Amino acid sequence: MLFDPESLSGSRYRQRNFTAVVGIIFALVLLRLFTMQVLQGGKYRELSEENRIRVEVIAAPRGDIRDRNGLLLADNVPSFTVTLDPFDKTYVDNPGLLDSTVARLGVILGVDATLLREKVQHDGRQSFLPVRLRRNVDRTTVAYVAEHESVLPGVDVEFEPLRRYPLGLMASHLLGYVGEVSDKELEDPDRAEYLRGDLIGKMGIERQYESYLRGEAGKRFVEVNAMGRKAELLGEKHPIQPKQGAALTLTIDANLQRAAEQAFAPGARGAAVALDPRTGEVLALASKPNYDPNEFSTGITQERWSALSEGGNFPLFNRAIQAAYPPGSTLKPFVALAGLMTGAIQPGTTFRETCNGAFQFGRRSFKCWNPQGHGTLALRDAVARSCDVYFYQLGIRLGLDRLADFMKRIHVSDRSGVDLPQERRGLFPDAVWYDKRYGAGKWSRGLVLNLAIGQGETSLTPIKLAQLTSLIANGGTMIRPHVIREVEEDGRRVTGLIATQDSIGVRIDLSPAALASVRAAMEAVVADEHGTGYGARVDSVRVAGKTGTAQNPHGNDHALFIGFAPVDNPRIAVAVLVENAGHGSTAAAPIAQKMLQAFFHPAADTLRVVASR
Repeated sequence: MLFDPESLSGSRYRQRNFTAVVGIIFALVLLRLFTMQVLQGGKYRELSEENRIRVEVIAAPRGDIRDRNGLLLADNVPSFTVTLDPFDKTYVDNPGLLDSTVARLGVILGVDATLLREKVQHDGRQSFLPVRLRRNVDRTTVAYVAEHESVLPGVDVEFEPLRRYPLGLMASHLLGYVGEVSDKELEDPDRAEYLRGDLIGKMGIERQYESYLRGEAGKRFVEVNAMGRKAELLGEKHPIQPKQGAALTLTIDANLQRAAEQAFAPGARGAAVALDPRTGEVLALASKPNYDPNEFSTGITQERWSALSEGGNFPLFNRAIQAAYPPGSTLKPFVALAGLMTGAIQPGTTFRETCNGAFQFGRRSFKCWNPQGHGTLALRDAVARSCDVYFYQLGIRLGLDRLADFMKRIHVSDRSGVDLPQERRGLFPDAVWYDKRYGAGKWSRGLVLNLAIGQGETSLTPIKLAQLTSLIANGGTMIRPHVIREVEEDGRRVTGLIATQDSIGVRIDLSPAALASVRAAMEAVVADEHGTGYGARVDSVRVAGKTGTAQNPHGNDHALFIGFAPVDNPRIAVAVLVENAGHGSTAAAPIAQKMLQAFFHPAADTLRVVASR
């Protein structure tokens, strides 16, 4: 075979091309390695660390809550929570194993496995974090889970601070409670920093001041092995410690709060509020029946929730700020003030129709609470004896427009503005309101008779009654009730809180002479022999007050009392309501008396000693 020089040249050409291609590929590999290891080395090291390291959230303890004297009302105690990671590598490789683990945990934790399964499915869809199955488990359960780690993949025990209320049921409506953040709350842009399973304030102070109480969560960095199991804490990555929430000091006096709650008979329903009429500080705020907020800290069952939220007693309902009742005769001092301010009456005014137990208006007879009647009375005795006939006639003389205008002037239908959530608005209707309800002009002029004695469509919350009582006590200033006295964060006092800034609110232009006449009449309610508020007397203290008995279409009459003391320099104003209890003189005034007694003559067994830690 002859030698072909052209064939040899082509072979060499292909060899050179192949060598060049290999060289280029090798150069590209080197360039890529240089880029990944040198230029982007930090980025890939970080990604590698993320595969090796798990970041765990450390829950922050909520801020402590204390009364005005430093008595502890809410704090935190150590607890353990059992969690399950449904995204553990074991379940990714074998999804059917998750159900058997959940079933086993149901037995261990004493919880229905179906409920646990629903929780895992729900929470697992929402986030890739471990699901908190049960809080505050006992040490026996903790030990069992630790010993059986090999057969409980993805199950862990975490340390968490547990919210505690040392005084149990006391002040429960005021303090509120905490619970797991809901789906709706997580959708709120203001809750963007919350994770599923986090605790959040649901009611009362816990909800109102959540942003202060919550604190800041910490982080710890845990090395994860090839099976996805936690190995150990990383020494080179120090944990970020959680920051406890701000400490709150309330305006509440725990001993006065205790006196208010204990003054109600067992099983009674109602509310009691005490304010400082000079500053707007809430000294006590009680609602009965109450509940134990500690139940919610560990996670309440559906059955228990139903028992608390359903039925006639509704213990979760804060009657002090959420329930509006007809004020009954407790409105009479304000109707009297309207009469004096408008010139409809003078302190010595008497009416033509004397009280013989009833008052005839048109075809209808309006009864007085005393069927024997009160005879002819001027303002002082009409208030002291709570004569309905006197106020029927005063209502007619005032007329709806003048009476409603005055009630609007003193903000009767407005909320009190207390720094607690879900306060209800009251109502004193006017002609516009009646026109909307019945049609223009299609309502009776006689409606004003019922309004003048605090009946009809009028309704007020107990805290609003206490605020209005403070208006008479302090000489015409509409104070704003508030329950926060001080917030301390990082050892510094937080200033500029709206609750305390605006406590001295609106100054109402009221005649000093008119106020003096009403105050004297209210003092006679308690001090006079025939006064209806005799049961509110306190030794060595001049007390002014007004009883009330409000008709209730759903049952027995409600009993009410408002008052303040001392008359010459008021330091406390109270409002008490007892549902379905009858007369204010016999059911509500004695509760007010016990509150005033605790305020002016405190007992030796103070809560400061009982609840010392």
